[in-house]
Amino acid sequence: MCDLGNIASDKISMEVLEAWVRLNTGPALAYAYSLVRNHHTAEDMVQDCMCRLIEKKDRYDLIADGRKLLFRSITNACINFTTRLRLVTGLDEDKGWQKSLMDVREAAPESKALGKEMEQKIEEGLLLLTFEQRSAIQLKVVGATTEEIAKALKITNNHAGVLVHRARQSLAKHLAPVMEEQIV
Repeated sequence: MCDLGNIASDKISMEVLEAWVRLNTGPALAYAYSLVRNHHTAEDMVQDCMCRLIEKKDRYDLIADGRKLLFRSITNACINFTTRLRLVTGLDEDKGWQKSLMDVREAAPESKALGKEMEQKIEEGLLLLTFEQRSAIQLKVVGATTEEIAKALKITNNHAGVLVHRARQSLAKHLAPVMEEQIV
């Protein structure tokens, strides 16, 4: 975690630096979230990129070029995060140490089978829901707020919340046997 007080200098005043951080934090978070689709990861990336830029504020003109540099560094950090390959080492008796790259996104056959089974169970569970519950939970999954769900379904906000809650309970009950099998 970077501390603005420890890195303020004569070249750029503390107030100007804080204003720059406040001005760019929201848009930077929104941009990072749009790339990684995880709020916590996006926050970590933005904080890391901002700290790195602030540490090098003597080299860069943050007021004029800082936003462009921030967004470029966020883009690179997100690309690195989403396309990272894990380095796997193995010991082969004939050849000694060998290094190979393995794509961590590739799932094992058993994982694929479990995923297909879970997918089928979720589809079955969705068919058990009422039309309103299914609509509410599908809107929630795509990121709609309770207010947006209520507006789309032409119901009250409270009723929308109840529909989402009941749909989640029903799906959890339907998926419980599959989840218990996977835990064991």
